[in-house]
Amino acid sequence: MRLGAVLEVALYHDAAEGQAMTGLYEGVLGLPIVARWPGGVAHRLGTALVLIFEREGLAEREGPIADHGTVGPGHLCFTVAAGAYEDWRRRIADVTDVVHEHEWSGDRRSFYFRDPAGNLLEIADGDLWPPAG
Repeated sequence: MRLGAVLEVALYHDAAEGQAMTGLYEGVLGLPIVARWPGGVAHRLGTALVLIFEREGLAEREGPIADHGTVGPGHLCFTVAAGAYEDWRRRIADVTDVVHEHEWSGDRRSFYFRDPAGNLLEIADGDLWPPAG
C-alpha cells in the first residue's frame, strides 16, 4: 500500500504580507487562485494546492483542521523543465534576490529565494532526489 501524491502544502505569513504574497504566488509564479476564505487562499499547481495562510487568521479558527502553522519560515521547492530554468531564474531575479544557487549530482541545479513572508522557495530544473527503492 502506497500514498499517491502530495495534495496540499501550506505556507504562512503575517497579515501585513497578504497582498504581497498574492502578488508573488499568483502574479510572478503564475499559480491561479482556486479558493479563498478568511485568512487564506489556495493556489493550484498541477494536481496539488499551495495553501497560503495568514497566521493571525488561522489562530482564530477552531477545530482540528486548523491545528497547524509555523512560527518561522517554511520551504517549498518547485520544478521546471531544464530548458526553462534560466528564464525562471531571470524572472525571479527581476522581482527579488536569488539568495543561493546550488549544483546537485546528476547535473541538476536549483536556486533559492524568499517570498514576502520570508519562506525559502526553491526552483529546480527537475527532480533532485533519488528514486524510491
